[in-house]
Amino acid sequence: MTKTKNDRIDYLDTLRVIACFLVVLCHVGDYYAENSLGGFGLSWSKLITLTRPCVPLFILLSGTLLLPLKIDTRSFFKRRFSRIVIPFFVWSILYVFFPIPSETVFGGPPNAFTGNMNIYLYNLMMIPINFTASNIHFWFIYTILGLYLLMPIISPWLKQASKKDLLWFLSIWAITLLFPYIRLWFPQIHGECTWNNHGMLIYFSGYLGYIFLGIFLNRYNTLSTQKSCLLGALLFVIGYIITYKGLWFDIGRLNSQKVSEVNDQGWITIETMIGYITINVAMMTTGIFIFFQKMKIPRVIQRFVSELSKLSFGIFLVHYILYLWIGAKLIPTWNLSPGIEEVLIAIIVFIASYIVAKVISFLPKSKYLIG
Repeated sequence: MTKTKNDRIDYLDTLRVIACFLVVLCHVGDYYAENSLGGFGLSWSKLITLTRPCVPLFILLSGTLLLPLKIDTRSFFKRRFSRIVIPFFVWSILYVFFPIPSETVFGGPPNAFTGNMNIYLYNLMMIPINFTASNIHFWFIYTILGLYLLMPIISPWLKQASKKDLLWFLSIWAITLLFPYIRLWFPQIHGECTWNNHGMLIYFSGYLGYIFLGIFLNRYNTLSTQKSCLLGALLFVIGYIITYKGLWFDIGRLNSQKVSEVNDQGWITIETMIGYITINVAMMTTGIFIFFQKMKIPRVIQRFVSELSKLSFGIFLVHYILYLWIGAKLIPTWNLSPGIEEVLIAIIVFIASYIVAKVISFLPKSKYLIG
């Protein structure tokens, strides 16, 4: 693997930038889900499928970079608190009060207080509990924080785990990635029932698998550059086709083919086969990882990529408010094909987010604002 002078691993920087842009593209896609006839857009479906590895890549990279822990538990949590938790709370509060181009509404998973109190107080109250409409894109941070809490526990095992040990875990995890498909016929399996939703393999399931996958690929991908890129491209293409076909299969199961008429359960249905915890999305993610793991990028380009990578968390934090306003201002004035528009707006939002994050980085104590 190629390292820069400050010990950065080039391919991890590249993957972080790719993941960050895919997140932006995913959110911009919200504007394009509905086509001119009110149905689901074809261009949107192709691009939303393309974005599915975004979250898994971030988690995969976290495991690769942080595990096994190189510092003691106290120092690890102190660093994560200053660079992740504090910016998360700061921006969650800011998002409560940011003006947006549409009506401020209650959102996020409903609870006993939804709609029954001042919306600004509600959004503030919910920050330590769950995301709301004001910071909906921060659902991912709650997930990654849970994984951070687990890292000091699994770190000692990972230090001495062999290739066989990791393959054993990943093999069982791979079985759980098939569950979304199995549940189409058997909604409850392995001891699950109305009073127990913790099945036999729950401890091998979820995002934790991506942590182990990143460590495994970083340690044991000994393929040549050509073979790694070829296998990576093949895995990505196969995973993409399955995900894309699965998306349209799920759309066909909806209560309505009109986007505006799809109910809450319908949106859950859409996530069945394009969900992050599926075998096909894991294939796409693995494909991207091993493709860029061995690819050599010209040094002048890599320096720019490393700069973007350093500010990737800041870009993630600020992009959502920029996407709302930029999309609201540009989309009504453009008349391009939906797919081209979506990509162009995502690029504009990404660049604008980088500029804002870069400006913030010059402020004193900026790590408490953008990590």
